Amino acid sequence: MSGFEADYFDGLSARNHLVQLTISQGHLHWSSNDVVGSAPLDQLRWDPAVGQTHALIHLSDGGLFRLHDRSLGAHWAQADGIGMERWARVLESRMLYALGALLVACALVFSGLRWGVPVAAKAVAAVVPDALVQIMGEQSLQVLEGVWLAPSKLPEQRQQALAKQLQDLCARTDCPLYKLLFRQGKRIGANAMALPGGSMVVTDELILLAQHDEEIMAVLAHELGHVHAQHGLRLALQSLGAGVILVAITGDVGSVSDVAAGLPALLLQTGYSRIMEREADDFALEWLQSVCVTPQRFSDILRHLDQQPGETGLMDSHPGTAERMRRFSQASAC
Repeated sequence: MSGFEADYFDGLSARNHLVQLTISQGHLHWSSNDVVGSAPLDQLRWDPAVGQTHALIHLSDGGLFRLHDRSLGAHWAQADGIGMERWARVLESRMLYALGALLVACALVFSGLRWGVPVAAKAVAAVVPDALVQIMGEQSLQVLEGVWLAPSKLPEQRQQALAKQLQDLCARTDCPLYKLLFRQGKRIGANAMALPGGSMVVTDELILLAQHDEEIMAVLAHELGHVHAQHGLRLALQSLGAGVILVAITGDVGSVSDVAAGLPALLLQTGYSRIMEREADDFALEWLQSVCVTPQRFSDILRHLDQQPGETGLMDSHPGTAERMRRFSQASAC
């Protein structure tokens, strides 16, 4: 390869030397009126030209060369066997290729968020230590109680009666480990939700809205479905996974903690995915049939909720209400 010009900085002073560079026998050689030297190619670090910047060659002793001719990057990559640098240079020099690479990158990010992250979250959820899951659930509940919920005003006797009904039904079929909590829906109204670790929160407003206790049991059956499938934990892991992808793209490390801290709001404002809701519905339908509670009760409470005014409620994140009501209405009791 013929020689090419570069500015040489020795790393000791700001002075630069105009030198001629050549590559031969696995070495980079440089020379000028007052500087001469060589170094093995495998000991050099190459920073390719990006945009209007110049390519840089870093020496192991702290010195560097700034190439004058930006087009020499491809020659350097070929001489050093750096295929990726050569492809990067090709992409940078052709707008059509660059746009194509951008589309491919966007497709990969979308695919990772849409399919990769949920699959990974489901696998990771199965091996997360129970102690960590409990901590996540407790912290989520603390955030909810600080902003969205208030202490229940439901009489203690009524709370105990509902808890006993659910306990008796679970004695007749399989139920995941759960903890039933009653709270006033200060800002969320008639609502129920399952948190990581098995805590299920049901609001006073939902209980007062129900016209039969079996309607409440039907809602709790749906939440048991979320507990059984670890949907709260999986949603948290998906949020963290999305945050990791965001960090990889933007370099903003703080976004991961922001996403994790926002799990309670995420549960309330966006809810679970359609797949998770369908899984919870499947569990609830089978559960209601196993304890001989007519699935019509779930359809009834859905109808009551759908008629409630307000911006936030149990139905906000549950798509296809009419379809769900029809499914439970047509199902047999036992």
